[in-house]
Amino acid sequence: MISRTIKPPKFLHDIHGNSTTLFDMILTYMAGLISIVSIYILYLQNNLDIPVWKLVLLLAISADIGAGVVANFTKGTNSYYGGEGKSKLRIVFILSHVFHAAIFLYTLDLFFIKTIGLACFVIMSTLLINAIRNKDGQKVGAALSMVVGIGAILILEISNPLLLWFFPLYMTKLFIAFGIRRY
Repeated sequence: MISRTIKPPKFLHDIHGNSTTLFDMILTYMAGLISIVSIYILYLQNNLDIPVWKLVLLLAISADIGAGVVANFTKGTNSYYGGEGKSKLRIVFILSHVFHAAIFLYTLDLFFIKTIGLACFVIMSTLLINAIRNKDGQKVGAALSMVVGIGAILILEISNPLLLWFFPLYMTKLFIAFGIRRY
């Protein structure tokens, strides 16, 4: 039952593709909930003073990032964005993640040269990984991008715990989960 293929409603195709499994959907939404809890705990531990509406926005974008890490690894989502004739859809997906970083940084008032630069690096690297036609080449490009990205986090001395949560997941979602075509 849990591994049976199901057809999600059309408004969920961007998340789950045209078909998925209940198991994949459950894990995707679990990752979203875990992300909300993680960010909320970090919010409390760091005594952040932001308006409630910004906190809600932060939690929503965090849920999308966390759930997207898992969803982008699923066969349904990967097939949806990976088929022939989907290159424009893939580019729109990648570029839409500029807003994810912008919203996350905005809610925390963390628009700095190094955070904006790191977010731009993620988008540009994902576009480059996407441009590679060979799946093995995509894997190597994604791995290199992760090494550079994690190195950049350390070299730039990014120490904010919320950014230390965000950037590795953001990179994983885009470089490894989305950037590599599996099916």
